[in-house]
Amino acid sequence: MFTLHLTNGDSAASALARSGLPGDIVSWRDVLHDGPVPTDDDLGLFHRARAEFLASRGWSTVQEVVTDFEQRDARLEDVGAEDEVVLWFEPDLYDQLQLIQILARLGRRAEQERPRITIAPADCYLGIMRPEMFAPMYAARRAITSEDLEHGRVAWRAFTADTPTDLLAVTDRLDRDVNARTYSVDDDVRLPHLVAALRRQLEEYVDIDSGLSRSERQLCEALSPGALTMAKLFAAHQGTESWVWLGNWSFAWYAERLSDCAQPIVLYTNGSPVIAPPRDPDDRAFWERTVQLTPFGQDVVRARADAVQANGIDRYIGGTHCTTMRYWRWDARTQRTEPFPRR
Repeated sequence: MFTLHLTNGDSAASALARSGLPGDIVSWRDVLHDGPVPTDDDLGLFHRARAEFLASRGWSTVQEVVTDFEQRDARLEDVGAEDEVVLWFEPDLYDQLQLIQILARLGRRAEQERPRITIAPADCYLGIMRPEMFAPMYAARRAITSEDLEHGRVAWRAFTADTPTDLLAVTDRLDRDVNARTYSVDDDVRLPHLVAALRRQLEEYVDIDSGLSRSERQLCEALSPGALTMAKLFAAHQGTESWVWLGNWSFAWYAERLSDCAQPIVLYTNGSPVIAPPRDPDDRAFWERTVQLTPFGQDVVRARADAVQANGIDRYIGGTHCTTMRYWRWDARTQRTEPFPRR
């Protein structure tokens, strides 16, 4: 029997490799919370859509991304019915979106052709674990059931839909059906972190008060008391999340989005717009520069002005394309999405 370990990226894969567990390791790299995520019924079209977005941000080239996707998909496809796939994914949004993508892929296989699928009970970040901590978690892995595969399928289908309606419905249903919110409180639960992650994804729709997504609002609120370097702003933003999921590349782009617009919300202290560096957001000069809220940004944070009304919107959330002519807002009070402009 062959064992294939799937995990979220290079950091976790490196830590897992040092554990000495048997089998091969594949990193499932993709920031699915950013950019268009169409259905992956046609993998070629899916790869191309994701690759073109990632290349447009300067994070890679189209060919590099397509090659990486094709190689990881081939590794998963090669696993047969006598083999085992072990899923190693953290509780945060970044990981849970990858998890439902993989569950949906595996769920498409005929049952007799499907490998044994298990999941490591990770209530923690994997990349910082000591090598000797992986073996006990591996020994405690739990079998993924047909019901779990179905949960993954419907969640992925809802995430890639062209409106948030199904995602909200799936999240509410899972909230009722999945009783535990951590592995540690229930020996039988396999997907305890999915509900919180999907709810967090819904919070990326702009809110009804200020026209900011939760990530954007947290960034602005950190600047409300005064200017910060980009590095300190990033750290402050990370501290607002129950489970950190937003990487530095994405964060730099979010800051740029709030700056490079008709009525800037965030600017450098010299008045110039924030422009994220391509391919190298670890550039020290970028992270040492100081940013501040504009007067308009202060009004937006206090819900005295609306970011979307001032600057419009053009953003994908999963398969949903939000534009100024057709978008949705998140109402935190009712935990519902509302279509805009209202008819």
